[in-house]
Formats: sequence, structure tokens, C-alpha cells
Amino acid sequence: MKINKYFILIIRFIVGLTFIFSGFVKAVDPVGSQIKIGEYLLVYGLEWLVPLALTMGILLCALEFILGASLIFGVKPRLITTTALLLMAFFTIQTLFSAIKNPVTDCGCFGDAIKLTNWVTFYKNIVLIIFAFVLFLARKDIKPFFTGFPEWSVISIAALIIFFVSISSYRYLPMIDFLPYKTGKDIKMQMIIPEGAPRNVYKTVLVYRNKKSKDTKEFSDNNIPSDDVWEWIETKNELIKKGYEPPIHDFSISSLNGEDMTQKFLEQEGYRILIVQEQLKNSLPKGQVKLNMLVSDLIKDNEVKVWALTSSLEAEIRNYTKENKVAYTFYNTDQTTLKTIIRSNPGVLLLKNNLILKKWPSRRIPDAKEVYKYLYK
Repeated sequence: MKINKYFILIIRFIVGLTFIFSGFVKAVDPVGSQIKIGEYLLVYGLEWLVPLALTMGILLCALEFILGASLIFGVKPRLITTTALLLMAFFTIQTLFSAIKNPVTDCGCFGDAIKLTNWVTFYKNIVLIIFAFVLFLARKDIKPFFTGFPEWSVISIAALIIFFVSISSYRYLPMIDFLPYKTGKDIKMQMIIPEGAPRNVYKTVLVYRNKKSKDTKEFSDNNIPSDDVWEWIETKNELIKKGYEPPIHDFSISSLNGEDMTQKFLEQEGYRILIVQEQLKNSLPKGQVKLNMLVSDLIKDNEVKVWALTSSLEAEIRNYTKENKVAYTFYNTDQTTLKTIIRSNPGVLLLKNNLILKKWPSRRIPDAKEVYKYLYK
């Protein structure tokens, strides 16, 4: 059966651009890909592979990007269409399992750029695997856009581009930040639920146990058993409809003695340096030296306040502070939140009130002179 060449061209671009987009938006945030793959490995009982999650994430992004570019340019059609079909077969099976079991609520197929539910992801993959199968059948009719150009050159150039993006984004910061704490965003405003926004809808379920048979049964809150044979065990609130969730919904700060410092942080005005050291044991030593110098210079005129956040335990914080002569106070914040704030350990943010003006990774920690440039712009 001969397949229309224009139809083949259209689905080549659909599948190719989808692969390119999927690979790129994950490549600009390799740490995010590492976190998501780590979640899946834990769900599937493959904990021993978690240390390889970063490498797996980078290689997956590269594979998707290279496949997409190769489909667009029509190079190595037999190899590329076969690989694309096998890859889609794997992901279609995997996303069907995720849709049924829901072990991870967000598939992560488009990183943090676009959030899709597991069922939407599965339906998307059904369309893509059909298209991939059509391309596989028509592989002999796929011709390169440019003749006389080495086909492996396209693959090599695509590989160089995507590996450069991944490694650069990992060493420094994501080239494109899709997270709610990106430069130009106001932390406090990102936490607000707009007036009239839909709220979570819950169903109250009461669990009772039969005193005679010892069986348990669930009742609604308007159908409570009146028979004395039933005794109440517990009340559960089940989410039946999810409402609006603000971009930042899990930001909290506490002192080492457990005092909630979140409101104090959000209500403080003026310029602030926010230091994020997600895990002190993994914080780069050279970065700490630069942080000490930065803070000692800033606190002289008291124009810029300093906050430091970590998820490390109190004993580790005290030892680290003493050993490294840290000149600032640490506060505790959830580890996942810290990784979302900045993909670097340590990392530095400059805020005006709650507006993020600038972010620096561990390899580019600024001195006081550079910070003041942003203050006086």
C-alpha cells in the first residue's frame, strides 16, 4: 500500500518536532530530569539505579532530540524510524501503567514546561506510536531534505547541540527556567490563590467496625449508622475534584528550634540575598569560601539582608557552621522546595522585597561589588 508522501511529511514533522521539544525542555533542566527519573526508579523498585538517574536523563533527552532532528531532516530513515517505534512502544506501555496505578502524578515527559496527567500522556503516546508505526512502514520512501550532505553529520550536530545544552545547564543554571522561582517572579504573589478560583472538593467518609463480625464498612457523612452494633474507627476526607493550586504552594521556612519564619521572610522589605544550600554535605567547599566573603562584605553596611536555607539537620548545621566559619544563620526548608528554588548547591538569589532579580549558581557566586551593580541599576 502506497502512503501519500504529503501525509508522511506532515507526520514526520509532528513526531519530529514533538521529540525535539520533549528532549530540549528536559535538557535545559537536567536536575529536574534526574529527579523525575529517580521517582520512577523508586516506584519500580530499581533503587540501585537511582545514582545513574542524571546520566539516564541526559541520554534520554539526547536520544529524543536526535530522533526528532533526524526525522525532520529525513536521515537514516531505517534506523531512526525503528528506534522511534521501539521508544514509543516502551513509553506507551509505561504510561499505561502510570495512568492505571498513578504512582507519579506528573509524567514529566515535557519537563516543567508543560504538565500533563498520566492519562493525557497515554492518549498522546497512542497518537505518536500510530504515527511512528506509519513512518516505519514508509521508511523506504523517506528521503533526506539535503542531498550530498553526510547523514551522520546531522546526527552528530544534533548530539553536540543537545549535550552542550544539558551539560551547560547542569554546571550552571537551566538555560530556560520553567520553574515558579525563575528570575522576574515574585515569591509572595506566586503563593496567592485568586479570588473565585476553584477550591479542592472533598468527600467525607466515615469508617465503622461491626462489633460482632469485626468487619469494617465505609459510610457517608449523611448516612451514619444508628445501630449500636457499629463503632466509629476513623474519618477520611477524599479529594474528588482538585481545585486551583498556586505555582508556589509549599514554601515554608523555620528556625532550628522549629519557629515558623515564613511570614517574617515574606513581609521583610528591601534587598535580600537568599543563599540556598540544599544539603550542606554536598555543598561545594570553594563556594562556601566565596559565600563567606560575600556575606562579610554585605553585612558591613547592613543594606542587604541575608537569609540562608538548608534541609540539613541541626547537628550537621552546627558542625558545618563551626568548621567553615559561616557568618550567617541557617533556616530549614524542605529539600524539594530548595531544589525548585535553584538548581545549584550552593546557589544565590538576589531579591527586592519578594521579587527575584538575579540567580547565581555555585560556579558563579558573585562578590559584593557585582551584587551592588544590580541594586543601583
